[in-house]
Amino acid sequence: MSNDFQLLTKEPILSFMKERGYKQLTPVQEQVLPVILDGRDLIAESPTGTGKTMAYLLPLTEKLDKDSKDLQVLVLAPTQELVMQIQREANELLSHMNMGAVALIGGVDVKRQKERLKTNPAIVVGTPGRVQELLEGRKLKVHTVKSVVIDEADRMLDRGFANPVQEILRRLMRDTQRLFFSATLPANTRSALSKMTNDPVIIAAEAPESKNEVYHFYLVEEGRKKADALRRLIRLVNAKKSLVFVNTTERVDEIKEKLEYHNLACELLHRDTDKTARAQALQAFRDGKLPVLVVTDVAARGLDVTDVEVVIHFDPATDADTYVHRSGRTGRMGKAGLVFSIVTPQQTFIIRKFSKQNQISITEKTMSHGALINPGERPPASRPKSTAKGTTNGTVKKTSRSTPKGESSPKNGPFKKKR
Repeated sequence: MSNDFQLLTKEPILSFMKERGYKQLTPVQEQVLPVILDGRDLIAESPTGTGKTMAYLLPLTEKLDKDSKDLQVLVLAPTQELVMQIQREANELLSHMNMGAVALIGGVDVKRQKERLKTNPAIVVGTPGRVQELLEGRKLKVHTVKSVVIDEADRMLDRGFANPVQEILRRLMRDTQRLFFSATLPANTRSALSKMTNDPVIIAAEAPESKNEVYHFYLVEEGRKKADALRRLIRLVNAKKSLVFVNTTERVDEIKEKLEYHNLACELLHRDTDKTARAQALQAFRDGKLPVLVVTDVAARGLDVTDVEVVIHFDPATDADTYVHRSGRTGRMGKAGLVFSIVTPQQTFIIRKFSKQNQISITEKTMSHGALINPGERPPASRPKSTAKGTTNGTVKKTSRSTPKGESSPKNGPFKKKR
């Protein structure tokens, strides 16, 4: 057990961790915990699925003044789904201390949120736009905030978020602790964040060591055949939870319609989906009642759904960092996972670029006779009894094999049938 684990001393927090089955901290949790407890500003980079949310919630909760009725912690996140996810985690932790957290998001009744602020939450989690709106309406006061967290920090510098975030930070006290977290922090982003902090500690944490592997593949298909390839791929891998990423809301509706035409149960999630439908789709997916969720990048940032076995990029990611964020929905916390990209012949250069920039092997495969094989390879004589090696009854099988970065997967990878 990590020595830093002992820095958490409050009995309610220790009880929570015992219930959650904590035996040791993940690398990012171990590295940031003493920094946050020490009151230092922080810029932290850690891969998706490594426990970043608890990395800041645990030490910030340790620092809370239980007798205070003031707002003590403000967390900003870019999407409604991520805000609600963080709030659920915070409330589960705070319930052990008879304290609470409130979520502030757009698209819902602002009056109800104003009423919830009257309950004196210790932590507020919100999207920048709604938080700024309530600040300007003087319904939210942040002069008592001791620590502010900017989750998915790289995206929060994008157009549409940067101005509200800067305005909110300007309203905080000068000595408010500033904590920035993201899975990817390019050098220019890190430099910009450094100017928004006071002598920050900069941490780049690795993923926890694991015997399991996330395999990355791509399929080459003509544009008019991509939807059919997607259908065949979903049936072939037969996973309990698959996320399909597309780049536009119009394409989401199109893909959902085509999959349902072939009796593949699925649901969609994009920016224009109303709050109730989004919540219902996510819950059904989390509960394993819905095997396929078709989404835009609104779901790529910070969304934590356990046991996602397969991520499919139906449209190529817009850049290498987005590829990482999308792909990070599988293989979380050291579990196995599969990532596929379906590209046209003209888009193969994108895969090569992502492979080089992210230092990962992305191997080409083709589908034939119900199996995934290497291009030009003789297809199996008959359809295998299981859908693919590496899957059993639709579940990705764990493997002790590990492929070093930059190397190709073994010839007998998770989908190669031995002859």
